[in-house]
Amino acid sequence: MTRNYALGNQLVFDVLKRQISTQEETVKIGGREAVILKLLCDNVNSVVDKEYIQEKVWGKVFVSETSLTKAVSNLRKSLAKFDNLACEIKTISKEGYVLILDENNTDIQINDEKNIFKIKSIEQKNKNLNNYNIISTFIEGTETIQENLSIKHVYFFLVCLFSSLLASMFTAVAIVTINKIF
Repeated sequence: MTRNYALGNQLVFDVLKRQISTQEETVKIGGREAVILKLLCDNVNSVVDKEYIQEKVWGKVFVSETSLTKAVSNLRKSLAKFDNLACEIKTISKEGYVLILDENNTDIQINDEKNIFKIKSIEQKNKNLNNYNIISTFIEGTETIQENLSIKHVYFFLVCLFSSLLASMFTAVAIVTINKIF
């Protein structure tokens, strides 16, 4: 998954942070606007159907086309705050939207490499554990948790059972007492 998209000279859209930023300014955008912008960036210079956008943004929830129009309008307002913008969202009547990007004006290096950490060993109580010990310790801990959960579940069940029996007994006594009075 691409995290950052270049939208202009030193202008970046960060998908995870849901923000458009330069070195001087950052504009946060809403969740729906971020999804729409990501869809448009993934399909740059291609029309993205309105129905497809609505499905990705709102899922199975039915919303009017006005909701999509308003979200795109908000997105355009956020983008308009930047001078070095090299893209524009165009409406394609009765079809959808297209993000037109002038790639000549996107002078930016975006590094999407993931930092991968490798765990060689884990030190616990001043003793190095190899993978076998770690796994066996984890399994033993899991079994203990399962035993504790089982005892807690049985205890909870018994408390509920006795509570309902007591409530039934008190209800029966109350009914018998009321019948004797009247």
